[in-house]
Amino acid sequence: MAPTLYHVPKTISSPIVQILLELGVKDNGINVETLTFKDLKTPAHLARNPMGTSPTFTDDDNDISIWESGAILTYLLETYDTQHRFHPKHGTSTPSERAKFLHLQQYITATVYPFLASLYLHTLKPLHEQDQDYVSSAKGKWRTLLAPTLVSFLKGQSYFMGNNISAIDFLIAKPLNNAESLNLLEDFPELSAIFSRIRCMPSFATAYDIDADKRDCPQCRSFLLLPNN
Repeated sequence: MAPTLYHVPKTISSPIVQILLELGVKDNGINVETLTFKDLKTPAHLARNPMGTSPTFTDDDNDISIWESGAILTYLLETYDTQHRFHPKHGTSTPSERAKFLHLQQYITATVYPFLASLYLHTLKPLHEQDQDYVSSAKGKWRTLLAPTLVSFLKGQSYFMGNNISAIDFLIAKPLNNAESLNLLEDFPELSAIFSRIRCMPSFATAYDIDADKRDCPQCRSFLLLPNN
């Protein structure tokens, strides 16, 4: 079986799918199989990933089965991003650049994403079932710690690794999507700008399984407008 990424849209697997789309290897080297949350608990999926989570990557010919998102992203970049469009080249990038890339990747997948995902899911409960102390505390922690820490990595640059887009920018788009839904990006224009640029890419709509015409984003809508003449 060809190398396959098992993916549930709108989860942390979506940034990985978007990267594959931008690299041109989705369905041209790597199959992407879209699952539902229910599919994650089937015997077939549990056989390849006993945690029953998304994403999962398998390559039977090379005896590979991995399911941690950070490990999957690193492996796919090292294997398929041969021109180093989205990650530093080992041996030619500076130790500082590579350390920053790995640090940000881990910070996003291990800290920022689960924090915002948990908060977002909690706010989907009926209001009377929500813990307002938790919501208030979590929003405060985002505004005073997590978001400022992300901004500090930018150092005035357009993207996290400089003035060119990298895998880090695609990766952060998932938790920033949650942050925007919670109205938590208003005080952080640098993060909002990165999210807007990623969201306006056609690959975002495919990776997140949304209607490109329904993205509530003035920048995206401006890209879709065509002149009358």
